[in-house]
Amino acid sequence: MMKVLNTVIQTKSISLKNNHLSGNFKMDPMYTKQIEKTDDKTYVLTLGFNAVNTPDKPFPIDISCHLQAIFTFDDQATELEIENFLQIPAVQIIYPHLRSLVSSITASAYLQPMLLPLVDARVFVNI
Repeated sequence: MMKVLNTVIQTKSISLKNNHLSGNFKMDPMYTKQIEKTDDKTYVLTLGFNAVNTPDKPFPIDISCHLQAIFTFDDQATELEIENFLQIPAVQIIYPHLRSLVSSITASAYLQPMLLPLVDARVFVNI
């Protein structure tokens, strides 16, 4: 049975721009994930969230947040087990931290805190 020996979660990037728009808006978010293998048993999962103002879909802010999780697995873990873990369970573990980061950064900028919805891990597009 596969074991995760260590997990390190860190902020990779944050960008926030206030577009100074008022009114009611519908968020058109983009959720992304990227999986990188750094060595035999260490993988980096990067989750991204982006919402931007466009002429056809106005939004009061442009925000981009990327959170990175480094997972180290035991020697018993197979490539297939690791891949399966990183596709859904790891996203489910890390996404609450991304939600918290987005909420915190918008509140810290004296904006209405942005609360991301609970989403299915499969909405994250591989990049």
